[in-house]
Formats: sequence, structure tokens, C-alpha cells
Amino acid sequence: MNTPRKAAAAALLAVCASGGSLQADTVFGVYAGAGTWQQGFGGDIASSSIIDIDVERDLGLDDEGNNVFYFAVEHFVPMVPNVRVQYADISVTGDNVLDREIEFNGSTFVVNSDVATSVDVTQMDAIAYYEILDNVVSLDLGLAVRYLDGDVLIRSDFEVGEATFTGFLPLIYGRARVDLPFTGGWAAADVHAIAYDGNQLVDASARLGWESEIGLGFEIGYRSWQLSLEDIDDIDDAELDVSGPFAALNYHF
Repeated sequence: MNTPRKAAAAALLAVCASGGSLQADTVFGVYAGAGTWQQGFGGDIASSSIIDIDVERDLGLDDEGNNVFYFAVEHFVPMVPNVRVQYADISVTGDNVLDREIEFNGSTFVVNSDVATSVDVTQMDAIAYYEILDNVVSLDLGLAVRYLDGDVLIRSDFEVGEATFTGFLPLIYGRARVDLPFTGGWAAADVHAIAYDGNQLVDASARLGWESEIGLGFEIGYRSWQLSLEDIDDIDDAELDVSGPFAALNYHF
């Protein structure tokens, strides 16, 4: 992927526009969580072909549960950003009998072929952010760098087609949270997003959670991951939507 430096610079200016109001956490805290994301797949993809492949109709991709992890450190040092790292695996397989001919990265799959498909996208984020608000209502704003490593493999008895894409994306990061006083409960929403040169990534979620007095808690929510690519590595065009509910255990100390 080409690094969109202008988008990164604009995002950095947006974060810094608040000037002296930027702050880290009022106390030191470490946050960690792990869970599962039930992913439903939709959209289309093309590689060395003018005809898009529908990932549901043509490839038979179905829902799949995959792992998510995160770790964050918040502190009290002014002007030094808080840090969060997170990982999500987007992986699915499918089997189908084609009712039309498709092409994928130089390989042609004819009508009535039995095709087996695997899609595997690994994404890892490093996020630097400030707490613009830190009260019952909190607001975080910052920048993220996301590494994407994707592979799409389609196989039949006679043909194999494979396309890969890798790269780093700078993203604008935002998160808002409302704590429910005296209950341990909270509600939050967050978004990672960028758009440039016909490419776009919007990764957003809404969640509800609860934290005990000893810091152990849980959260549930819904996450939507929408990726648009044009002429990136082996991919000529892709419009992918991966969305679904998730649940995680977390700990704050």
C-alpha cells in the first residue's frame, strides 16, 4: 500500500488543534482485554479481472468467530500521549459450486466447479491518543497506525488463484465513553477511519460494559469493518464488509 502522508499530517493537525487542553489520564492505569468477534462477510473482490466476485454468492463465505486482543496504558504526564495496541484476526473459509464462470488473479474457474476459499486478514494497531475529556463523559482523540496483511486463496480441482495485500495505514482514532455512576456500567463507541485515492477503511464499534471494584469486567457490542481498495498489490478492486457482535473480558489495574 502507498502511505498516505497527507492524510496522516491532516489528522495530526486535528489532534494538535486543541493545544494545551490535550492531556493524559489523571491517574496511571493499565487496561487489557481479550474476546471473540462473530464476523459476517459481505461484498465483492476482483483481481486481474473486470468482473467482481461476490464473496457470499460465488464463494459461499459464511459467519466466523475470530479473536481480538488489546492492551492500553494511560498516565498522568501532560502532553505525552496514552498508548493502546490491539489485534484482530479476520479469517473465514467457504465452499461452493459455481453457477457462473469467475476469474481470480490469472486463474479461471468454470461453471459447476467446486471451489474452496480462504480469506485471512491480520490487523495490528498502535494508537497514540489524548483524553480531551476525563469525567463521567470521556473523550479520546488520536492517531493510529494499522498494519494489514491479507491473503485470499481460491482453489478448485484444476485451478488455484491467490491474491495478497500488505501495508501500513495511518488512521484517525476517536472514542467516547459514558460511565453510569455507582453501577460500574458504561457505554462507549469508537472509530478508526481514513479515506484517500479511492481507498477507504472505516472500523467502528458500539459497546456496553461493566467493571467490578477489583477491575475485572466484561463488554459486549457490535463492530463494523468496511474496507474499499483500488489497485493495491494483487487487488484491483475490493468492497468488503465484515460486521457482527463481539464479547470480551477485560481487566483494569
